[in-house]
Amino acid sequence: MNMQFEVPVVRSKDVLVVGGGCAGVSAAVCAARHGAKVLLAEANGCLGGMATMGLIGPFMTSYDPAGKRQVIKGFFDEFVRRMVQLGGAIPPEDCRAGEGTCGFRVAGHDHCCTFSPETYKVVAEEMCEEAGVELLYNAHFVHAVLSEAEDRISGAVFSTKAGLIMIEAKVVIDCTGDADVAFESRVPIAYGDDKGTTQPASLFFILDGANKDRMEHARLHEGADMVFQDIVRREIAEGRYHIPRDKIGLYECPNGAFRVNMSRVQMKDGCDPFEVTKATIAARKQFPEILDLIHRLVPGCENTYLVTSAPMLGQRETRRIQGDFVLTGDDLRAVKRFDDDVFLAGSSIDMHEATSGTYVPAQGEAYGVPYRVLLPRKVKNLLVAGRSVSMDREALAALRVMPPVFAMGQAAGTAAAICVSDDCDPAKINISSLQSMLKTDGVVLE
Repeated sequence: MNMQFEVPVVRSKDVLVVGGGCAGVSAAVCAARHGAKVLLAEANGCLGGMATMGLIGPFMTSYDPAGKRQVIKGFFDEFVRRMVQLGGAIPPEDCRAGEGTCGFRVAGHDHCCTFSPETYKVVAEEMCEEAGVELLYNAHFVHAVLSEAEDRISGAVFSTKAGLIMIEAKVVIDCTGDADVAFESRVPIAYGDDKGTTQPASLFFILDGANKDRMEHARLHEGADMVFQDIVRREIAEGRYHIPRDKIGLYECPNGAFRVNMSRVQMKDGCDPFEVTKATIAARKQFPEILDLIHRLVPGCENTYLVTSAPMLGQRETRRIQGDFVLTGDDLRAVKRFDDDVFLAGSSIDMHEATSGTYVPAQGEAYGVPYRVLLPRKVKNLLVAGRSVSMDREALAALRVMPPVFAMGQAAGTAAAICVSDDCDPAKINISSLQSMLKTDGVVLE
């Protein structure tokens, strides 16, 4: 049935940010701070994305691979310090490898940063308000309005309680995580491996009631490996545990509760709403068996109980844009730096598979992430930030975590503000000017 609607234009802005997760908040605030008129549209009723709606945490390391120097700073660090002031986060320098805040893990887990999702929501809204960002909640992106040549986005259509509305903008930043705007704009897209297989998804939940003194005593004095990988594998081999994940993942929150990252579901298409619904239900059905395992195997967790589960499934991988440049896992392993770097990172390659995965801890110095990964082909006034930027699967497995995503958002927002002030497209901005502005705003590039 062919139906036509008149869609009212309700706002005209310099910059439209679609998606209010870590990348979106960072992009919106940084663009507004540099003079752009910004609207941030979010599908949910709060900011944070996976950090709040997905209950995912902690922030993985923002340090170099040696754990000596914090290399992701700028807006990310400012955001964390604001949460610390409110008692809703423990700063990364105080979260050390092997401790509960870092999931009792060592390799690649030094200087994580545990935080409260509720504090995140408050700080994100405050920083948007202070910068002059206009927020729009419960707005679901449905369509990109393209120019006649289909090389520019003139506006984006959203579904709201008031019906369909359009937001016009000079520059659009896609922070949806699934490259929704890019995909709708017919930007070339990659999905998973050469067969379309993606990393499995997980649904986080929160436990309380742990005896942390008992847990710590077991870790320090009883030789307990809190990853419990061998024990879980034995449970699986002997038929007592059926979740296709061979590790226990407990991450202590600032209030003493624990995030649990142990469910695992595989999907063919993480952008299919019916399949995502089934996967969410399947993941939640795994909770009783996960709880039973924790009660039996983790000292101090015998009496833990479920507090809440995430409203949103945590997806590690869906679409990735294909730009003229594609960052690779080999680039990360070679510790490459680029002339157009917009941040440095030390995240490890963490590739989840259907039943297990491959973890390659980052080594040596921090590697660079270039501005070019934010630039899609074909559409001239579009930037992309988050796990859907132009990179291969191995690079994605490292850079999908939240501190790098914050850094991508800061780079995209700052670049968008330059586009507005200089009346140019993202691919034409002066990279030296962008890097200078980022360094002035606290980004580490050396």
